[in-house]
Amino acid sequence: PLCAQPSQQLTRPKVEGKVIFGSAIFDEDLEHTLVGGAVRAYVTKRLSIEPEYLYLRRSKDDQDNLVQLNVAYHFTDPTKRLVPYGIAGAGVLHNRGRVFGSDFVTGAPFVREITFTTWTASAGGGVKIFLTKRLFVSPELRLGREPTVRATINVGYVFAGRR
Repeated sequence: PLCAQPSQQLTRPKVEGKVIFGSAIFDEDLEHTLVGGAVRAYVTKRLSIEPEYLYLRRSKDDQDNLVQLNVAYHFTDPTKRLVPYGIAGAGVLHNRGRVFGSDFVTGAPFVREITFTTWTASAGGGVKIFLTKRLFVSPELRLGREPTVRATINVGYVFAGRR
């Protein structure tokens, strides 16, 4: 078990992947469930880049795809069991949805397809909690633009490093 191993014996992580589960809130207080994935590659011992993809869904009439490039910084030695980090990034969000209404004059119902693409950015932090040398969970909270608030639980695995 990791608890029995001194952190000095572990090497720093080099590449890790994670699945992302959580919730996001947009400006209109519209809550979306989200799922996604990311790969983190370390540039230095504490600095890494992380491309990520998220699928966000409020209903069949409101769905989003988000692609974002993040930069993460570990505040403590990444070979430890608990590793707090800061993360920030920017990217693109694509929305696909439908709006239901009725004509103002005739009262006839209508459905309008809506699709748009906009920029997204977020910053926040989390803490990686290693369950084994390589398997970790990390709660994370971010604030930003499109979505405004994002709370996730990540489950990850270090593919290279931490030996």
